[in-house]
Amino acid sequence: MFVRDSLTGLYNHTHSLQLLEDASSRARRDGQPLCFAMIDIDHFKKVNDTYGHPMGDRVIKSLALFLKQRLRKTDHIGRYGGEEFAVVMPDTTAQNAAKVLDEIRERFSEIRYPAHPVDLACTFSCGIAELTPSADIKSLTQQADEALYNAKHAGRNRVDKFRPSQK
Repeated sequence: MFVRDSLTGLYNHTHSLQLLEDASSRARRDGQPLCFAMIDIDHFKKVNDTYGHPMGDRVIKSLALFLKQRLRKTDHIGRYGGEEFAVVMPDTTAQNAAKVLDEIRERFSEIRYPAHPVDLACTFSCGIAELTPSADIKSLTQQADEALYNAKHAGRNRVDKFRPSQK
C-alpha cells in the first residue's frame, strides 16, 4: 500500500488521517494535547498559471522540505492534496502549534524562487485545531479547515486557531 505522496515524499491524505487517528487515541489515553493543522499555499493557481507547473511543483517540494526540516521528528506531515498540507502535532497545544507554524510561515515567505521577469515568493495560510474531549477526527479536521478558511478570508499569509465560538 502506498503511504507516501510521489512528489514530496510526505504521507498521503489517507495515511495522514490514519496517523491522526492513532495520535488522537494516544493523546486521549495519555491525557496529552494534540493539534491538527492544515496549510494551504496562497494563490497557488496563479503560480501555476504564471510560472508553469514545474515551478508549482518546486514550491510544493520546497514547502514539504521546509516543514520536514523545521518540525519535530514526532510530528507527522502529509500532503493533503494539491497545494494543501496536513500536520499532526502530538503533545502540542494550539498556542504552541501556532507559534511554531507562524515562525515557519514567516521564514517560508522569505524564500525566493529565481524566475523571469521577477523572482517568485510564496506565502501560506494555516488553520489549527486542538483535540477536545468531544471532538472526533472528522470534527478536528473540519475545525482545522474552518480555521484555514478564516485565515484565507482575513487576508492570507497567516495562522489562525479554531475558536469554538466561530460556529
